[in-house]
Amino acid sequence: SNWSACTVQCGNGTRTRHISQTATNSGKNCTGPSTEICIITSCTTTHLSALGATVKQNGDYADRPATLAIDGSPTTATGQNLYPGSTCAATIKSTNPWLQIDLKAVYLVSRVRAI
Repeated sequence: SNWSACTVQCGNGTRTRHISQTATNSGKNCTGPSTEICIITSCTTTHLSALGATVKQNGDYADRPATLAIDGSPTTATGQNLYPGSTCAATIKSTNPWLQIDLKAVYLVSRVRAI
């Protein structure tokens, strides 16, 4: 059969197809699924969670966990309505706050936007 669509829209994934080949010259039939890696590198995304990224920070403030930093929410892009009901991530009060994002693969990053 034809290859299925890749399991991801951006990054590293897999695709499958079913093989059914009748044997010739006293060989054995070949049947079953076949899987291969697919890598989609020409992609655009506004949120890293679509890439399967994980994120952590030095401590969540109230109900603003680190995952909100990569959800692509337009509220965070406007800088408006930060409190209450904000979809921004926020850390606990700290001298050296930090946020770490693991993209799970190598990407060419053309822009990072922090608000």
